[in-house]
Amino acid sequence: MQRALENAMADLVLGDEVDPTDERAVDAWLERNAVPEEDRRAILEQGVERLSVYRSLVRGNIRRAIADVAPRTVARLGELFDEYLGKFLRERAPRTHYLRDVTVEWLDFSEPLWCADERVPDYLADLARHECTRIEIGARESKDRDREPGELSLDRGVELVPAARVVRYRYAVHQLSDEQSDRTAPQKRGTTLFVYRSPEHEVRYLELSPLAALVLEALADGATLGSAIKDACAQQGVEIDDAVLSGTATVLADLAARGALLGSAAPAT
Repeated sequence: MQRALENAMADLVLGDEVDPTDERAVDAWLERNAVPEEDRRAILEQGVERLSVYRSLVRGNIRRAIADVAPRTVARLGELFDEYLGKFLRERAPRTHYLRDVTVEWLDFSEPLWCADERVPDYLADLARHECTRIEIGARESKDRDREPGELSLDRGVELVPAARVVRYRYAVHQLSDEQSDRTAPQKRGTTLFVYRSPEHEVRYLELSPLAALVLEALADGATLGSAIKDACAQQGVEIDDAVLSGTATVLADLAARGALLGSAAPAT
């Protein structure tokens, strides 16, 4: 009995809208969810209109949560946003308990469909991921340090701030205006960014070369500085020379000045 009521409420909120004034539609909704007769009478006595208000509240909260995280994506989708939101709610529905995570679930569902939809700009998935990343990095917890990091050494790893990651896009979406009314298309250019939260708690971006991105990804995974440089050069097919070492040192010094790189990691035990 309880399961039937739960299914009926989920269907009411996430499925196609039920017109409370249409007796056939209401009966069909109760029937397909196998709601027992006693509960059917109770629902009808209270009025389906009141349940429809609940549907509007829940869907409105989800809609606002996505619009808060990815406002420019939602603005550029226009009317298509509600279409894809409806498909997401009907066919998958949120599985997270946290509204801030709903946007990523909606995007994971929608992105493959956008690829086949000529109405959706090709760059929009990158823009949506970019907006989600800003919220993710901004919300990530800081980590208390039990030691002061030392100076960098080739035989040690580095300690980056926890609120940081390397992201890759096909379009330079980070250069788009923050204005929701803007519809300028981004440049189609492979772009790699180091995204981090500054000591002032602002999410900031540093565009990286392919080599620097590989080095930082390896360092984030716990590699030593020497092995990170060696493996990155091997992947890029370049020699480790003074230019590579100087360029790497410049990037790391820049990150240290920004407060994103704290120093060397603790030696392995």
